[in-house]
Amino acid sequence: MSPIVPRAVLSALLLVALPASAQTQSSPLFASPVGHWVAEHPSHGGIGSWWDFRPDGTLTMHIGAIITSTITRSGDTFTSPPATATGAAITVTFHMEGTTLHIKSADGQEQTFARIGTAPSASDPLLGKWQPLPSAIPSTDPNVAAQQKLMTTAILAFFPDNIESVRIPFSTSEGTWDRAAHTFHINNQKETYTFQMTGPKLSLGQPPDGRKTDTYIPDPIV
Repeated sequence: MSPIVPRAVLSALLLVALPASAQTQSSPLFASPVGHWVAEHPSHGGIGSWWDFRPDGTLTMHIGAIITSTITRSGDTFTSPPATATGAAITVTFHMEGTTLHIKSADGQEQTFARIGTAPSASDPLLGKWQPLPSAIPSTDPNVAAQQKLMTTAILAFFPDNIESVRIPFSTSEGTWDRAAHTFHINNQKETYTFQMTGPKLSLGQPPDGRKTDTYIPDPIV
């Protein structure tokens, strides 16, 4: 469930992928899909889906940006790899004010983020999860305004070993799942798809007929 989205949408975003376990043997610990899952192999443009399967038989699916990178840090700056194949590396400065993170790009534009949860490290306050704060003055440019709106639901996370990760949902859908039948359904869609647990990975049937499957791994962010 990975639609094609123009890569230009991602060009201004700060982006990490985390390594996944390569286990393939079945395990009773993973017999249920309850939990948070993210596509193991997003598209080359960084688009994919992530899911929340809940114990009450309901689920939420997000489709959007799942892009990962390793950053280089030096003092109050960090540099991310280019957002496009022909682009330049992205260097920004940052500073914290309490639970607010300020990131300023080379052109002087600044974006602020609010911490999600508690700080995981007392010695490195950048680590942890962050959510963008809405711009006080929305852009008059419709394209920029649309990106600002998307970013209000994004999650940016920094992990040890200079790992950075982002989730930016473009759309969200609700649905249900049936453990006994190993099936799931998205509201307002007539199709019913199957799921299967294989070790620590979840396989989900894909449109249009469920014959193709994609694999998902536990999501370290949400």
